Amino acid sequence: MSDVEDDGIDGGLANVRPAKDGTSFVVYPADDRGPSITVSTLHISCKSDTYRGSQQKYGGIIIYSRNGKTDWYTANNTHCKSGYVVIVQTDTKAFKDLQAAWSNEPGKVHGIIYRKAFGESCKGMKVVGEGFGIMNGAFEIISGALNPADDDYHDNSSNMNKDSARYVEAIVNIWKRAGPNFPEKQNYSVKELDD
Repeated sequence: MSDVEDDGIDGGLANVRPAKDGTSFVVYPADDRGPSITVSTLHISCKSDTYRGSQQKYGGIIIYSRNGKTDWYTANNTHCKSGYVVIVQTDTKAFKDLQAAWSNEPGKVHGIIYRKAFGESCKGMKVVGEGFGIMNGAFEIISGALNPADDDYHDNSSNMNKDSARYVEAIVNIWKRAGPNFPEKQNYSVKELDD
């Protein structure tokens, strides 16, 4: 892996390293038990909710692959590629109703966000991703459903990797500033987010 920085991995977390040239980050399996996933663009899904201020709570997911694919269509025909980001308000009655209806989804928030966005459960699929939240307007890096996922790309930590988290936090800040205008630009290169 000569194209990524070799600065070691945080204890826990997804196995992520930024490319030396700053154009991407790589999510790679432990012990080389599968393909590496290169993420060069993050996409804010139009299925995301609008940021309405720090009084509300939000959860989000970034998906790197599904069933080994880095370019795929979900059950509701959503076209996804590595780096697909969905952000949803989680303190609404509608979201709480989904939590009650889909109580068997992984975690309390991120599995529900996945199913709401894609029309399918992440249970029984090999979904590689990370989860996060926005509480009191601040970016949070914890997910009990996606971060300690049962795959070769994570260990048992519930935190995001610090390298992927900095790019996702940059996307979250753009999304917050844009308010209802966030769908006007949905794709951001890793290089652009690092500037």
